[in-house]
Amino acid sequence: MKRPIVQVLLSVAAMSMLGGCAYEAAGFREATASLKSETVGIRDAFVADRVEGNVSNGWLESFDDPTLISLVAEAQKNNPDLRVTATRVEKAVALMRLGRSGLYPHFNLLGSFNDFDGAKRDRGYLVGSIAWEPDIWGRLTTLDRADEEVMKSVAADFAWARQSLAAMTAKAWFALNRDKMLHDFMREIVRIQEKALHVAKEREEIGAGTRRDVHLVTAMTAESKQMLKNFETMQQVDTRSLETLVGRYPANAIEPKGLTKMPSRLPASGIPADLLNRRPDLVAARHRVAAAFHDEKAAELLKLPNITLRFDMGYDHVYDTLAQLIGNLFMPVYDAGRIDALIAAATADQKAAIANYRSVVLRAFREVENALAQEKQLKARYDLLTTTEREYKTAYDMTVETYEIGEGTLIDVLTAQSKWIDAGITRVDVANQRLANRIDLYLALGGGFDAKPSWNPSYGKEASKRR
Repeated sequence: MKRPIVQVLLSVAAMSMLGGCAYEAAGFREATASLKSETVGIRDAFVADRVEGNVSNGWLESFDDPTLISLVAEAQKNNPDLRVTATRVEKAVALMRLGRSGLYPHFNLLGSFNDFDGAKRDRGYLVGSIAWEPDIWGRLTTLDRADEEVMKSVAADFAWARQSLAAMTAKAWFALNRDKMLHDFMREIVRIQEKALHVAKEREEIGAGTRRDVHLVTAMTAESKQMLKNFETMQQVDTRSLETLVGRYPANAIEPKGLTKMPSRLPASGIPADLLNRRPDLVAARHRVAAAFHDEKAAELLKLPNITLRFDMGYDHVYDTLAQLIGNLFMPVYDAGRIDALIAAATADQKAAIANYRSVVLRAFREVENALAQEKQLKARYDLLTTTEREYKTAYDMTVETYEIGEGTLIDVLTAQSKWIDAGITRVDVANQRLANRIDLYLALGGGFDAKPSWNPSYGKEASKRR
């Protein structure tokens, strides 16, 4: 009687191994097929002005700024938020390994000794036990696939966090340089106005000017000094922000320079469909859909019978030897809707993951289109502002000359000066906006900040190892 039972159990084990392999290929095809309907309507090219060609990595090098490259490297090494994200990957890998351990037999050593105050009543044994749950229907394999997809999604989140941190560091560095330029510009304005105030007072003393002129120049000088203080505060705040990103705070040791030169060449944008595999946040969302699909399938498989096997062999003080094979069968009959509720919850999670994937894709396309459109608009504004500042500066110089020979009024001088100041501040601000938008474009396109591929985390290597 025992031999046929053993043969049946071994046959069941073989079926479980084959069933899991068959499910892996079919299951992934079904999981990814559910996303095709969410990405229909993708254009062959972006609508906004673009440059044809494949998206390249290493966008940091395009700014030709060694300090920027050094700061980004420092942030990648020291940023605490990035370290938190890295530990999430480590945890996801550990959980995947934990779940995968259920696919293999477990060996345990059991022992006991009881003394009942009598030589003939005591008992002791030492048994080696091998336990295994054959994956007949592929449920454990399905859960393993779900864990693996979760691990890959978290690893993609880490890759996206690295790129986002590089972008934030670059924009913080550009903002700090903008603050310095505005501070230096306004300090020069204050110097000019203090000189003009001295002249206005001298002219009043000799009767060539009025007290009103002195009040006007005094007010303008005070206003410029107040703006100078604002730019000093901005520089201090942006310094602390950058130092926090790179892990230096509160060193206050980062020295700003002149505004980084804008790369003249617009990066190639590739095609929209490539964005799905290039941007790590889209890759992460897709893996979450696959994980939700596997979780739903695993919940459905709970309705099928479950078999566990255990083989014990060892020494017993009473029976001398011990050897037994135990097989257990579990079949749900009535559970008051528990499994159906689990399936419904898993189905809802899958729908949410698919909807989230579509939302992330649409947001990515919008970010690329907006950044491409802003490139053209900001360049046009910068060129016009450059002309505006130059012409107002020329007009101001001419007005000062005519005022010094007795023609015109101080109001004319202050008006021309005010327009020149406004144009100069706006030009520097738009120059910084152009740099920040270029960073946003690189990030939106999914190009990596270094020469490595934009999405190739080392954690994926372990995920590719199959049993």
